[in-house]
Amino acid sequence: MTKEPANSISGRIPPQSTQAEQAVLCVCLDSEEGRNVAMTALQPQDFYHPANRLVFTAILELAAERSAVDIITVSERLKRQGELEAVGGTAYVSQLSDLMIIRSNIAEYASIVRQKSLLRKLIESLDEVVKQSYAGEQEANNLVDIAMKRLSEIRENPSGSNFESISDILKRTLREIMDISQGKKDRRVVHTGFPKLDQATGGLRPGSLVIVAARPAMGKSALVVNIATNASILYNTHVAFFSLEMSKEEIGNRILSSKAEISTFKLQNANVSKDEWKEISNALSVLSPAPFLIDDRSGINTIEMMAKCRQLKNESRLDLVVVDYMQLMSPAGARNFGNRQQEISEISRSLKIMAKELEVPVIALSQLSRGAENRDEHRPILSDLRDSGAIEQDADVVIFIYRSKYYDSSVEKKELEDAEIIIAKNRQGPTKTVHLKWWPKRTMFLERDDPADPDPRDVYKPEPTPPPIDDSGEGAVFGDYAKFVD
Repeated sequence: MTKEPANSISGRIPPQSTQAEQAVLCVCLDSEEGRNVAMTALQPQDFYHPANRLVFTAILELAAERSAVDIITVSERLKRQGELEAVGGTAYVSQLSDLMIIRSNIAEYASIVRQKSLLRKLIESLDEVVKQSYAGEQEANNLVDIAMKRLSEIRENPSGSNFESISDILKRTLREIMDISQGKKDRRVVHTGFPKLDQATGGLRPGSLVIVAARPAMGKSALVVNIATNASILYNTHVAFFSLEMSKEEIGNRILSSKAEISTFKLQNANVSKDEWKEISNALSVLSPAPFLIDDRSGINTIEMMAKCRQLKNESRLDLVVVDYMQLMSPAGARNFGNRQQEISEISRSLKIMAKELEVPVIALSQLSRGAENRDEHRPILSDLRDSGAIEQDADVVIFIYRSKYYDSSVEKKELEDAEIIIAKNRQGPTKTVHLKWWPKRTMFLERDDPADPDPRDVYKPEPTPPPIDDSGEGAVFGDYAKFVD
């Protein structure tokens, strides 16, 4: 059997297991059931030794044709393709079938082959980056992007990778519903801190992509900053906020303004009275412990974002991701699609994948086209989403912000303006409009008609409503369903 050359940089033989590869081929030759397991888990390129790769390819081709798979048919297929001698002749194929192995361990053998293959891909990808680094022809940041992209492509995603029976899925779902309804478990959602919005959406679900869109100056950045602040303060939600437009200091200034109820203009100009310093001190005591992280690097791409978020997730410090805003992101790996719509489609798809893989909601801001400006009715609609229809397709929830007074220059601006939060798409519930108030001096949204009124966010904490339970226990409430999940 021919040997592969050693790794070009390290001078060492890459990870591989001849025994595991031969064990897999042995089972494939002898058992249809074992062959199905191997074909589901492996590809020909997962085999390190060329002879084993050729034999497995022949097995796959015969199986695809629904032909018999054994020593004779595999040898004949290899002979017809002029590859029999390359694998060591019929003697090598016969030797595979005579191995003393435990056929029922095929899944373990295939896993070993797959793991060795992943290690080789990792070495190969990083070797190429090392070579380019020595050459010095690429910018360092570009090479970092390339390395991160390749690592992301190689990485296996175990969640959702295998089939699961509908019975097991429903048992798990009903068990969770029962636990939540009895108050034993909280719903796995992120609350926005706006009671009306939470009731309309049911909260932000893990794995969902939420698009917040509006025309410039409507307050879309302010809304997501308010949501992120509420979630982190009221519910101890760990927030990762990626700001591609505003600096960390600007966001901090907005948050402090909203909590201390001091205008952003005063804070920016350090025009603060003695009494206002007390309000700032009170606000800081609330804000400082909040698990709110801000990254203001411009032009970040989805690969870098995923790497940072995955690290936070591994440290149990990630519950919500906010991106402000999509159109300022760069394509992954410094790729240039030559078409902005295609770039935004790729960014949108990547954000949805990130939400699903990390199992957290992702809120992404998006611009709207000028379509609404050119209509008599200025309320935005889904077709106004700028640059790509893929945004509407990928999003689980689409929220628009609309303020009618914005378009009426003849009306004197009030301290509080009416604002419509339009839920134009909701994959898990109804579409509707939530009415809030916009307070421009504090760059914040409210659910009260007067700034002096009590803030519902100070008292609102949704609690599960347990069903009536009598002395006979769980079965009295859920009947036969309780037996189903046991």
